[in-house]
Amino acid sequence: MQDRHTFSREAMAAIFQITLVERDPVYARQAAAAALAELEQVENRLSRFVETSDVFRINRLAGGQTTTVHLDTLECLQIALAVQKATDGAFDVAYASAARPDHGPIIDAPIIELIEPGCTVRVLADGVRLDLGAIGKGFALDRMATLLRQWDIASALLCASTSTVLALDPPPGESGWPIHVGGDQSPRRLCLAHQAISASGVAVRGAHIVDPRTGRPAEGKFRVWAVAPTATEADALSTAFMVMTDSEAGNLCRRHPQISAYVLHAPAAELVTIAEATTRGNRPA
Repeated sequence: MQDRHTFSREAMAAIFQITLVERDPVYARQAAAAALAELEQVENRLSRFVETSDVFRINRLAGGQTTTVHLDTLECLQIALAVQKATDGAFDVAYASAARPDHGPIIDAPIIELIEPGCTVRVLADGVRLDLGAIGKGFALDRMATLLRQWDIASALLCASTSTVLALDPPPGESGWPIHVGGDQSPRRLCLAHQAISASGVAVRGAHIVDPRTGRPAEGKFRVWAVAPTATEADALSTAFMVMTDSEAGNLCRRHPQISAYVLHAPAAELVTIAEATTRGNRPA
């Protein structure tokens, strides 16, 4: 019989937790330690607060300057820009840039260029300020999952506090890892396998999510959930869904049938299903 083992570490202003299914507790601890070490490396590359990070160095560049970054950083930025395009600017890791005082979406006026040969980032204007806080936790979970697979750990659940969760193979004999969405009035149980779910809302930090397209705080939603094939995508999309209308979010999900979206418009409201995934795979691009 295989047992469940849980390990945790604080990083990226969240508590990361790994629950894995493994017969040997010593091997489980070693695999989890490797995944948590990977988490630390990702934070050191993506955090804008770490002075040696790639993002910190990018944010100090003047227009036209370049810097070499780790492949992780380049890939995270590539996904961020793909989600930026898919959401018509509702998600924007460069929102705080001084180079964009009109809050115009980056798809209309790009201010960074990603150069794959040599893993290079070029800044196209002065005052670029990247913030990967709305995508970095998900990216870290995906990298941790990759490490666990390399250790032949197939069944696991990875969490970044309660905001982003990544489910790998379900425990033996079960259809998936149980996750609940919705408020007290309309809880709903989902069973996830090979999927991620991320939540964004105003309950903990208030109206902190700003619509990059308008510069105004998100309105009309208490909490949203996005389900996607990867934690990186789910993390970014839950932020975007907070500022998108239900119609905009539904249209995105119809274009990308591997994405699900749920919303609570008020704490005591009924859970609204905007769209549910009909397939898996493919990235929103």
